[in-house]
Amino acid sequence: MNAPFEVASHRWRILASAMLSFFAVGMTFFAVPPLIGNLRVSFALSNFEIGFLMGGIAAPAIVLSVPLGAALDRWPPRAAGLAGLGAMLVGAVAFAVAPGYGWLLAGRLVFGAGALLMNLLLARMISVAFSGREVALAMGLFTGTYATSMIVLFSVHPLLERSLGWRAEMGLLAVLVLVAIPLHAATMPRRLPAGERKGGSIRRRAFPLPLVALGIAWMLYFVPFGALATFAPEWAGGGASGLLVTSVITWVALVGTPLAGGLIDRTGNPTTWCVAGLGLLTATLGLMTLGVLPAVVAMAAIGVVASVVPPAFYSLPARLVPVERVGLAFGFITALSNLGTVIGPAIAGAVRDATPSWAVVWGVVAAAAFAGALVVTLARPPRTAGGSA
Repeated sequence: MNAPFEVASHRWRILASAMLSFFAVGMTFFAVPPLIGNLRVSFALSNFEIGFLMGGIAAPAIVLSVPLGAALDRWPPRAAGLAGLGAMLVGAVAFAVAPGYGWLLAGRLVFGAGALLMNLLLARMISVAFSGREVALAMGLFTGTYATSMIVLFSVHPLLERSLGWRAEMGLLAVLVLVAIPLHAATMPRRLPAGERKGGSIRRRAFPLPLVALGIAWMLYFVPFGALATFAPEWAGGGASGLLVTSVITWVALVGTPLAGGLIDRTGNPTTWCVAGLGLLTATLGLMTLGVLPAVVAMAAIGVVASVVPPAFYSLPARLVPVERVGLAFGFITALSNLGTVIGPAIAGAVRDATPSWAVVWGVVAAAAFAGALVVTLARPPRTAGGSA
């Protein structure tokens, strides 16, 4: 597709391509929890090393999200996406053939850099394509792809591991990235839409207080979510049964995320939904700390949280900053969310190494969720002259 390119008129095609690419991101992001047993046997890893391996995929985003987000306000979307998918392909192959822990971590880091570029690019394109209409619904469908990837991976892993082995299973994830490349090339615009490409330096208040609060709260959400994604299968019983129970999160989110996105569009108050979602996460983790919540019920409640929080958060940056800074805003909140993704599993793994009590693990990450619920109250869009947000 050549310029001039009417992004809004092709918004559903852009969304479909974005969902496939994001599905490939999610499949590799969640690859570590099902492989914990294999990694312990093959590489003699500690819980801390496994937790850091899980979170390591997000490490590049800590330093690269803001500059990449700003650059994506100017870079051509098609070429940028192809570069991101190429890095994802290299990282997926490196992980599949890794002879040691260093290679495993390097594969996660390279994949994470490509996935970061795709995350920022796709979120920005969806924000522009659906600007003023169905944006939370589109973000709900987009972020719900993560839930689908976890369901699929956790469901087929036992079969693929028995029939192919874990390395060949990881090779199939690389093939999935390869499939996403031509679809991206066919659907994304060669250049930014007219009126979106703006140069110049970032003016004062590029990071207004509501955006800063949103980024911090997003980070505090991913501290417990990253820990849950890594260690909840073991807490729920381990093995195939533990993966099945944990996948309840994503089954609920698969159905609930589009519904939540539609409701957020109708109510027009995503900040309140953020507060409610983080509050429910805090309460659920608190009950897990007390040991009074069955694993299936706990995972279902986390699924409700995963349905509400991502589309609510993702619909806010375009409301908090001018359109020419949307990429920068997504870069900022993504840097902080990935910091949370690195910190959460590593802290949970270190606590798990230090004590056999799951209560301490869930108590620590529950505190992060509670802090996030408090901070996100500051992330409210400015009111217009007519009094509406």
